[in-house]
Amino acid sequence: MSIHRPSNRAALRAIVVIALSLFVICIAAPDIRRLWQPFGIFGYGTNLDGVVTSVDANSPAADAGIQLGDRVDESLTPPQFRWFVVQIAVCPQPGVPISFDLIHNGSHRTVTLIAVPEAMSNAHRVVIAIKFALTILVVAIGAVVVLLLPNPTTWGFFLFCLATMPPWVNAFFLYTPMPTRYVLLGFAYIIVTAGSIGLLIFAFRFLREPVEGWRLFGLRTMLYAFALLLILNEWSFYQTNWFGGPPAEVLNRIQLYVGWLISLVALYAFVDTYLRARGVDRQRIQWVVIGFGISLVASPISSFITTELTNYPLELSEAVGLLGAAAPIMFAYAIIRHRVIDVSFVVNRALVYGVLTTLLVGAFSVIDWLFIDKLKLARVGTLAEMGVAVAGGFWFNGLHKRVDSFIDAVFFRQRHKAEVQLARVAAALPLATTTSAVAECLVSEPVQAMSLASAALFRCNRDSVYMREQSEGWDIGDLSELDDSDERLLMLARAEGGPLSLYEHRWRTQNVPPGPAHPVLVLPIIVRHELAAVVFYGAHVHGEALDPDEIETIAGLASGAATAYDHLDAESMKRKVDSLTSENESLRSLLPEAYIQPA
Repeated sequence: MSIHRPSNRAALRAIVVIALSLFVICIAAPDIRRLWQPFGIFGYGTNLDGVVTSVDANSPAADAGIQLGDRVDESLTPPQFRWFVVQIAVCPQPGVPISFDLIHNGSHRTVTLIAVPEAMSNAHRVVIAIKFALTILVVAIGAVVVLLLPNPTTWGFFLFCLATMPPWVNAFFLYTPMPTRYVLLGFAYIIVTAGSIGLLIFAFRFLREPVEGWRLFGLRTMLYAFALLLILNEWSFYQTNWFGGPPAEVLNRIQLYVGWLISLVALYAFVDTYLRARGVDRQRIQWVVIGFGISLVASPISSFITTELTNYPLELSEAVGLLGAAAPIMFAYAIIRHRVIDVSFVVNRALVYGVLTTLLVGAFSVIDWLFIDKLKLARVGTLAEMGVAVAGGFWFNGLHKRVDSFIDAVFFRQRHKAEVQLARVAAALPLATTTSAVAECLVSEPVQAMSLASAALFRCNRDSVYMREQSEGWDIGDLSELDDSDERLLMLARAEGGPLSLYEHRWRTQNVPPGPAHPVLVLPIIVRHELAAVVFYGAHVHGEALDPDEIETIAGLASGAATAYDHLDAESMKRKVDSLTSENESLRSLLPEAYIQPA
């Protein structure tokens, strides 16, 4: 049973990630409809308490006599219209009539407005299209990162990605009937809240393992912060759109200030990480800090526009919101270009085929929508579907043989280069002429190629003691020889005959490097069924563990090293035999002279 648990967790993780990703993409997708069918607007705006703060000239609101200071009485407004009448008065399409109660000079009256098309410039259409494309890209980046390297840091990043570009005024919710609209919006606010907390988790943990000090204290409060923030967000939403009236405006301002505070704390954490980094590490993370700086500055600006300004052009807040994509894009760039965190692109063929199948199903759906629904060309749609099916079959047949190498070479070029480099080293190891050359290949080469924090080679000497022969990332005062307390680990290494994880088999914690340099993997070198040496490897320089592909690459060095040691031992033995033979011949030549010497 335990054998299947990791795969079950991976499957559950994939289901959760895909479900959340599809939810966010689905609520963003209907906005594309605005490209050919704009929203309907009524020409007025209110604060969240329903008090009218602006009225456009020559608009339905102006024609109905709505004035500044009037208040929408949502308690008397039909529930199906409450979503349309406060803050930004919009509806799914022009020509839709709405009726609601208005308090004017202390008296109630019912007004009926008929929506007119929103002004939709070409620039606004471009913003809408870019926003949808960026939403897909940002969600995809977050999903890929958390699926490839699932840990609290990447989960925080994924949740942040889901909430990075929220469609505050979105066709999906305008088109959704009551009461489903409020249920889905309530769930959307859970995601938005989780995104804020995810940002803090990511900011506190980013390249700061182990987490200490104020960061650790902050992480311990995240559950309570999530609960309080969720209560605030849900209360503000339902007060504004369900109950109506005060204290909606007060709650929204508290939301605004809390959001600014979260952005400032996260930005401080990123800047602190950057300032504490040194040398090359600082250069590697600068783009991450810049990207999050842009996103975290853009978020309060967008919130200010939506909260403090009323009846503002929708393209204004949407254009500012595009800057939110800077953080995920810069982070993805840093992963690919600088390996700022080390994710492994372990390609599961079943998963790849599943994704490709999903893409084909999506292609069929688009064809149905485009040809049959939009263009009313059923026969053309059927022919197109057949073409996609045939093309997809040939595509699958030709693609499956090259998918692994293509993804590694294009998206993880540095990883690909490291694997190629170490494969060449493994092939060259049997030709080594000195033990120092073997040690260099086992220690320095993996450290440099894979950006490991440490490596140390312990080789068995004539007294059967394993002495540290070469190391990187180890101090002079660290362990120099293995003793009786290490015998259990050596027994396991002999029995395993291959890489041994120190996560599963705990080793000593004293006299070894701390942090990322702490050994996490043992590679035994077996020569003629004897344990000739062991090599200890640390994690990556930023604390990321070695993944199965990397362990397999490192394991490839063992065979070449064993051959090299065997060859060098044989050469050493040959030299000793030759020396003894020569000495023997010399002694034998002296024997006749010894016999004729006088007594």
